[in-house]
Amino acid sequence: MQSASEFILLFDYENGTDPGETVTDCDCACPVALPPLANPAPPSAPLSPHPDLRRIALSDRAWVAFVPSFSRVAVLNQATWEALHAPPASRPRNAATADILATAYHLGLMIADGETPLAPARAGTLLAWLHVTNACNLRCTYCYLEKSGESMSSVVGRAAIDATFRSALAAGYRRVEFKYAGGEAPLQLGRVAELHRYAIAQGADHGLEVRGRILSNGTTLTPRRLALLAELGIGLMVSLDGLGADHDAQRPSLRGGASAAAALDGLRRALACGLKPTVSITITPRSVAGLPALLDALLDLGVSFTLNLARPTVAGAPTSATDEERIIEGLRAAYAVIAGRPLGHSLLGALLDRTHLGVGHRHACGVGEHYLVFDHHGNVAKCQMLIDKPVTSVAADDPLALVRADRSGVQNLAVEAKEGCRTCEWRYWCAGGCAVTTHRATGRYDARSPNCRIYQALYPEVLRLEGLRLLALHQHERMSSR
Repeated sequence: MQSASEFILLFDYENGTDPGETVTDCDCACPVALPPLANPAPPSAPLSPHPDLRRIALSDRAWVAFVPSFSRVAVLNQATWEALHAPPASRPRNAATADILATAYHLGLMIADGETPLAPARAGTLLAWLHVTNACNLRCTYCYLEKSGESMSSVVGRAAIDATFRSALAAGYRRVEFKYAGGEAPLQLGRVAELHRYAIAQGADHGLEVRGRILSNGTTLTPRRLALLAELGIGLMVSLDGLGADHDAQRPSLRGGASAAAALDGLRRALACGLKPTVSITITPRSVAGLPALLDALLDLGVSFTLNLARPTVAGAPTSATDEERIIEGLRAAYAVIAGRPLGHSLLGALLDRTHLGVGHRHACGVGEHYLVFDHHGNVAKCQMLIDKPVTSVAADDPLALVRADRSGVQNLAVEAKEGCRTCEWRYWCAGGCAVTTHRATGRYDARSPNCRIYQALYPEVLRLEGLRLLALHQHERMSSR
């Protein structure tokens, strides 16, 4: 955070995390990495407020300020706002003013004369989804898989890892992240352990950083399995859609019984083992009313979470206006819970589906860009929701190149190519939504998301939450320093 003299300009972007570090995660192809900040030293050319600089009131003395799609999010007071907008010739020539202007430029709130913001760069991490098993003890209503007892063999798994590294090296990536999924991946945790140890060893040989994460429904997380995850250093994501009936209606057991209590118990056991799981929450018009209670419980546990709209499994009409309104109002109620309990970390990439209000990205996820999906037979698809439509196999010299070149399957177009998106001020924080969802609702890939109305209604709410969080941290620091 920064402050100077009578000026207040607050920001806390992942506590100075390295620009390549993953700052959000989900159960999809969307690791979002921090792009570099603007040049920390302002240029010699005069600085002016970005023409799209906006602010939302937090109180009568503080605002959250941002440039949609291009800046970081900050909090400022009236003195800072006036300093940013003062004509260059009339600005006081002192260290405090120079510091605040430099910081504002650093965050993208100001721009040098003649400067044009650049579109976001390509992600720095190659992500590989390993479908280690087709078996699952739940039957989720929005699942896209036909379940069976089949699992990934050691030979196929190692070949998938080797293929991932070949593509990573060919494309110049220095970091690879493996997501071990299914089915219920912990049912094959022995195989996951073997494959992750192999990936670590191969990564070291190739000079590549390797990370791993396992996706679970929470019900199979025994103490023994959790201890192994801790030993391996594999991250954990648990799916939990509600407390009690809200979850059970969407994620029933194999025989139609309840699963919420078992999932919550698994989450608590993970915390007791020293793990830091993230909870993936899938939102439907039915479950959204229970979201405030779920977030309240997760905040009590100190657990991170991401909020995702359910993806349609077949082509059909988009969400009705009534259901859209139900989702919007449910999310607003959930945000009110968060507003009363400000967190120490940013939620800009966690509160509204695949959007990230603070990290620019041209594609809504990594499909067709920096993402490989390996099924248990060794086929390679572009998206796990279309795992039955492979593009190539582990035998390819460079499967990522073939995935990027494919024009027959799902097309995850850049946001500039989407009708209704290319001129939208939010375009690089949104990127137009999930390509599969859009195609199933409209029959097109070059159109904006059918969830666009939901996104646009809630962007100001998410930004306001970030402002309140920054303000609360600032006030806490001031109290602690007395």
